[in-house]
Amino acid sequence: MPRRDPSSHAAAGITVPAIADAALAVIRTNGVDGLTMRAVAERLHVRAPTLYHHVRNKSDLLDLVARNAFDQFAADNAAYEKLQTIDEWIALTRSGSLELRAFYAAHPGLAGLIQSKATPDRDQGDGSRAELIRAQIDALVRLGVREPEARHLFEVTARWSLAAVVAELPDSPDVFTDGLDLFLYGVRARLVDLVS
Repeated sequence: MPRRDPSSHAAAGITVPAIADAALAVIRTNGVDGLTMRAVAERLHVRAPTLYHHVRNKSDLLDLVARNAFDQFAADNAAYEKLQTIDEWIALTRSGSLELRAFYAAHPGLAGLIQSKATPDRDQGDGSRAELIRAQIDALVRLGVREPEARHLFEVTARWSLAAVVAELPDSPDVFTDGLDLFLYGVRARLVDLVS
């Protein structure tokens, strides 16, 4: 039987962004472990086979979520493009880390998924995650940090934040905030050294 054109599903709202949004909604309700093709299809009011026109399997679905989970942080991208000082980068990174922590708390298991897909070249692909990473690295380069150091500093900062979210216990919310402030104090000192 010939495979139907994926565009035939556009009228039903079955697009890659719609699938990513539905997958995030499933994760919000059931956690990453509860994410299945069937659960996403139910949320979209279609049968699971319809999704296979856009994603081959659960692994592809998880990759899609990892690439497009950060659509709501588009304003941060624009803010990184406008900043002009190290202190602005630190302040924006701090507020963004706190927003991401809240986002991960609302999507159980997502921080662990993102951490498992943390690769040094993750800003090279498509999706909101790559755009946010590029904005942060590009801002550091504009501030005078050489690109290899900017990439390294971003990786260290992102992985610290993810690891802290994954390790966070519900009864000690101040540990993340205090740790973030201490960590960023050190990052700021490193940035000052790099641009002086």
